[in-house]
Amino acid sequence: MNKALMTLSVAVLCGALSLAQTQTAPEPRSVGDIPDSQAFVRYTNAEGGYSLEVPEGWARTVQGSSSEFAAKFNRLSLSLQKVTAMPTMQSVKTAELKILQKDRSVQVKSVKAVSLPSGSAVLIQFESQSQPNAVTGQRVALENDLYLLYKGGREIMLTLSAPKGADNVDAWKRMAHSFTWR
Repeated sequence: MNKALMTLSVAVLCGALSLAQTQTAPEPRSVGDIPDSQAFVRYTNAEGGYSLEVPEGWARTVQGSSSEFAAKFNRLSLSLQKVTAMPTMQSVKTAELKILQKDRSVQVKSVKAVSLPSGSAVLIQFESQSQPNAVTGQRVALENDLYLLYKGGREIMLTLSAPKGADNVDAWKRMAHSFTWR
C-alpha cells in the first residue's frame, strides 16, 4: 500500500472512530414516557372555567365542562362538579377513596395536602389497571395522580395516568402547576 493511500485510510478510520465515540445512543424510554422535548399548548375549557397546559398532539375529548387528553397509555382527565365545601384530607378519605377503591385493582399509595399555584389541593397517588385492550384483552399497570382542586363551589378532579414506571414527573408537574381557574 502506498504511503498516501495508507495515510488516507488511517485518517478515515480515525475520523470514523472519533465520530462513533462522540455519538451516543438515544436514551431508552419506557412505554408511556413523555419525552422531555414534548411541546405543550394552553387549553381552555370555557364552560368549566379552567385552563392548563397540555401536551401538543394528544387526542382530545370534551363533554361540556369535562375534558380528556390521551396518547398511547398516557391520560389526562378533568372532571368538574359542583360541591358545597372544599375537599379536606378527612372528606377525601371518607368519600373519594371509597369510590376509588370500588375498583379492586386500585392500591392507594398516599393522600396528602399540596399547594399549587392555583391554590390548595388534595393529591391522591394510586396504582390501578387500565381498561382491557379491545383486541388483546390485556391490561396495563398504571400510576395515577389525582388532584382535587376547589374554587367557589366548584371542584375539579385532575387525573394524570401513565404506565407504571414511566418517567413523567416533570410533565405531570408542569400540567398540574399550569392549572388556573377562569
